[in-house]
Amino acid sequence: MISQTEQIEDLQTLNTIAQILNQAVDVQSALNAALEQLLTLMELQTGWVFTHDPAATEKWAGRGFILAAHHALPPALHIDSPQAWYKGCSCQAACLKGDWQDAYNEVHCSRLAETSGDKQDLAVHASTPLKSGERILGILNVAAHDWSDFTPRSLTLLTLVGNQMGIAIERARLFDLLREQRVHEQAALLELTNRLLGHPNMDDLMNFIVEEVCDLITVDACGLLLPEKDDPAWLRFRAASGWRSNPVRNHYRVPADERSNSGRVLRTQRPIVIVDSENMNPKPWMWDWLQEEGFISEAIVPLVVEGRSLGTMLVCMRERRRLDENELRFMQLMANQAAIAIEGARLQVEERRRWQMERELLVGRQIQESMLPAQCPMVPGWQFAAIYEAARLVGGDFYDFFPLNDRPGQWGIVIADVSDKGVPAALFMALSRTTIRNTALPNTPPGEALCRANRFIRQDSQSDMFLSVFYGTLDTHNGRFTYSSAGHNWPLWWQANTQSFQALKLPGIVLGVMDEIELAESNIDVHAGDVLIFYTDGVTEAVNAAEEEFGLMGLETAVADHLERDPEISAQTLITVIVDALKTHTADVPQQDDTTLCIVKRE
Repeated sequence: MISQTEQIEDLQTLNTIAQILNQAVDVQSALNAALEQLLTLMELQTGWVFTHDPAATEKWAGRGFILAAHHALPPALHIDSPQAWYKGCSCQAACLKGDWQDAYNEVHCSRLAETSGDKQDLAVHASTPLKSGERILGILNVAAHDWSDFTPRSLTLLTLVGNQMGIAIERARLFDLLREQRVHEQAALLELTNRLLGHPNMDDLMNFIVEEVCDLITVDACGLLLPEKDDPAWLRFRAASGWRSNPVRNHYRVPADERSNSGRVLRTQRPIVIVDSENMNPKPWMWDWLQEEGFISEAIVPLVVEGRSLGTMLVCMRERRRLDENELRFMQLMANQAAIAIEGARLQVEERRRWQMERELLVGRQIQESMLPAQCPMVPGWQFAAIYEAARLVGGDFYDFFPLNDRPGQWGIVIADVSDKGVPAALFMALSRTTIRNTALPNTPPGEALCRANRFIRQDSQSDMFLSVFYGTLDTHNGRFTYSSAGHNWPLWWQANTQSFQALKLPGIVLGVMDEIELAESNIDVHAGDVLIFYTDGVTEAVNAAEEEFGLMGLETAVADHLERDPEISAQTLITVIVDALKTHTADVPQQDDTTLCIVKRE
């Protein structure tokens, strides 16, 4: 989880990078400064930026590309080394061919692979294309030793900075084109960019954008349309300026498909320019409010970020006028900037919600852990040990040890596994744990206690979840263990005198499925040196990279090897032995299920 301090640091650095790119006259210097800031934030050392220029016919840095920025290159990639730079590379070819469909791409670096010398162990890089619409403007690369150096947080930062660099490059090219005749628009765009950073509220931000667009392009009206949250088949006005009516307050909307020009732009991501709308046939959804505005000409461009359409920007004029190519391109550039700002505001809201949810889950985990025994029983002549590891922040396994009412030396032992994971399983676990304990405490035999618990669970639960349970009572005076199973994994009984395992097998049905059930009951006598091992299927069904399960054999082998060598080994050490064997088996495969182990040993 990203901490609040890290969030603030990210936002501050992104703001600094945006100001560097937006205010710089020399784009190459700005790219170098922005790259250094990004690498520091990603906790990496090396990166480089290519800009794409079809007129660049030299092979240095790759035909059609220019090495525009770099930072902390290893000696093997020295800027003057022909072996390193007098050629193209695989990332350039993949980017130009359109093979990169994602916001970022992880690449084995051909330039590093084909160059000899000190590479400082760099082998891979994460790349994001610098684009304007479908046009490739360049490539941003950050290098690392292996894939583990790229975290979800750092890749998100890479994508956001890549978007900002793309806008900076496009703006620089546009400004070069317009420098003689459109100097005032350059200043206006820079002002727009800087002011966008000061509008964290999305509604204020969008209202600011439409007002600025009206002034910058000198049109009568402007509107921003975004898909409705509850019905994405419609585009609703979220901001408007220059309209006789108020499309936002009046909840005006248009279809988000081919029936409307905005819908067509949303889907195709291509601008539409209409010079004379009076000659267009009215559509069924065109109510009087649109015709009463008196618009004759209009232009619509998509709001696009990372290849996704967020909505459309619409400008309208009450005179016959066609926006020229430069005006339309300028409008698209502002729409791209607006799209990034809107997406950034949305991501901040989502991040705050996710952070709040994770905080709530952490509280839930603390509550759940508080329902497990605070410590294992301390009984002369006996050892108790247990461990629980949830696959997620909260889980559905549980275990319990509790002394039985008015029966000195008698202990109830429970282990259970809910059919689901996460928050629903945790809630069902809390209900089940309390129910089983309440039915067992009044000296109820194990089989009867589980049958009664099943009836209460069926009455109280409104879900389709169920749970497997193994419950037994242990008389620590004489070693008699009486037990019953509701469809749970059979515990293992290590018998010291025969140096062998016996599974405590009993038929039984899980709790929470049928209203009335019957469960068998049995008992054994636990002697000195004997060990009882209770577990959930998260132990035996844990898999390695080859999809091979740890299995009952893996559990028995781990325990038997140590008990045969050291009969006096403690219950807690046996827990550690099993967990170590489990981790060795699964290696780097993520934990898929909750893992619970309980061990009872008679000294």
